[in-house]
Amino acid sequence: MTLHGYAGRILRLDLTARKAIEVDTAKYRSWGGGHGLGSALFWDFCKDKTITDGRHPANVVVVASSPLNGTLAPSAGRCEVVGVGFNTYPVSWYTRSGFGGRFGTMLRQAGFDAIVIEGRATSPVWVEVRNRKVEFHDATGLWGTDTRVAQERIWEEVGAPRDVQTGWWDLNATAEEGLDPATDQGRTTQRPAILTIGPAGENQTCGGGLVHDAGNIAAVAGFGGVWGSKNLKAISVIGSGEIPVADAKALLRARTI
Repeated sequence: MTLHGYAGRILRLDLTARKAIEVDTAKYRSWGGGHGLGSALFWDFCKDKTITDGRHPANVVVVASSPLNGTLAPSAGRCEVVGVGFNTYPVSWYTRSGFGGRFGTMLRQAGFDAIVIEGRATSPVWVEVRNRKVEFHDATGLWGTDTRVAQERIWEEVGAPRDVQTGWWDLNATAEEGLDPATDQGRTTQRPAILTIGPAGENQTCGGGLVHDAGNIAAVAGFGGVWGSKNLKAISVIGSGEIPVADAKALLRARTI
């Protein structure tokens, strides 16, 4: 059954075990997207809801897109970030932030509607998502870099191999993943969309934010400091999928009114 408006899967990142788990989005459809979806996921996967410090390893952070991300709808590119923050004193509480840019759309094109971040890595890591393929990478060499440098270095790594003549990024899609390698599915001209922290987040300051591209920032609630406490430097997403729309003509008409 086609789940119109959704990629159909939610990605759970267990940083402690360095393990990726997929969850069916259908269970959470009634929550819509953004804050609603993020709150439902936090409630289900954060086992200890008495946390008073966002840096606690039991804290769960959710990055959630919305059903209009990746469609023709204008101004629909924002992502919501929810979890126990780290910018209130003396007690942290459940809160939210948000950012715009390409990340939400690219996340859904990579096959996921949201990311649930759990646990704490023993050493710095960054996570690569490529058409539902998920890999954990050592981020020791990125630790200490600002958000611009971190993104540029990840682009260099994730971008290869690239067809220089056509400008396509080859995502190495296979028929087993439901993509037809005989078509342009599995290739894209887009750069990976990266959400990352800088030194402020690494040092677990309450002012640390999550930065995507040049100026899209989840600056509220100190979630950069939360990522720093989890030893998570960045998440890179790139994909070539698409979001099924129930009535594309109606959406186009609504867009032009």
